[in-house]
Amino acid sequence: MPFSGSDGARGDGGNPRLPNAGTQAAIYNTSKSARHRHGKSACNGWGGSRNRADRCSEGLTAKQVEGIEAAAQTAWRRGLAFNCHVTIHWAKLGVADDATAAATGAFLTCARDCLRKQGLPFAYAYVRENSGDNGAHSHILAHLPPGTRWAFQRSKRWLERISGKPYFTGGIRTHRIRGTGSGRVILPDLYAENLAEVVGYLTKGALPSVAAALALERVKFGGRVIGKRSGCSENVGSRASNSA
Repeated sequence: MPFSGSDGARGDGGNPRLPNAGTQAAIYNTSKSARHRHGKSACNGWGGSRNRADRCSEGLTAKQVEGIEAAAQTAWRRGLAFNCHVTIHWAKLGVADDATAAATGAFLTCARDCLRKQGLPFAYAYVRENSGDNGAHSHILAHLPPGTRWAFQRSKRWLERISGKPYFTGGIRTHRIRGTGSGRVILPDLYAENLAEVVGYLTKGALPSVAAALALERVKFGGRVIGKRSGCSENVGSRASNSA
C-alpha cells in the first residue's frame, strides 16, 4: 500500500519531537511471516457487526485494516501526519486482558487532554493485540504537534494511574517514524515509505481470509482480543476522510 504526500503536502505533517527517551526510527522487516492455521475460533459466535465491550475477535476485519490505512492517509492530508509509534505492554503493567480496551481508551484520553490544555491537536489510530511473549498490548500511531510537552515521566504517571500499579520497565516504548524531524515531515518520500511500513506492522494481525484478499505482505496472528480491536480519532476517521 503506497503512501503519497502529493495531495497531502499540506501534510508537512506538523510533526513534533517525540516525547520519550530512547526514541528510535520505526523500521520493520517487510518479509512475509508464516500465516497462522485456520482453526475454530475460541470466540465462536462473537464478533461481526456488534460493538460490545465483551466482543471477542481473533483478527482484524477488512474494514478495520482499510480504516487504519485510510486514517494514516487522512492524517497526512489534513496536516496531522502520524509521526510516532507508541507500544504499550499492558500485560507487563499488570492490566488484565478484559480491561485493556478501557485502559487503551484511558491512555488516549490522557494524551488528548494533555495536548488540548496546550492548545494543540491530537490524532491517532490504534490496534490491540494479544499474542506471543508480549501478552496484551496496544500499538498506537499518533500525531504529536510541534511544541508538544509530553515527556516520558508524564506518560509513565498516566500508566500508573490507569493500571493502579507501579510502572514496570518496558511498559511503554515510542519510536519515531523516519522522514520526520523538528516537528514536521521533512523528507516526504522517506516518510511515505516508512509510514507504509508501520501501517503494515499494525495491520499484520488481519484475519487470514482478509490478509489473502488484501494481499498483505506481513501477516502474524494477533491473538484473542476482548473488546474493540482497532480505532482512530474522529479527526482522521471516515467522516474526516470524506471531507479531506
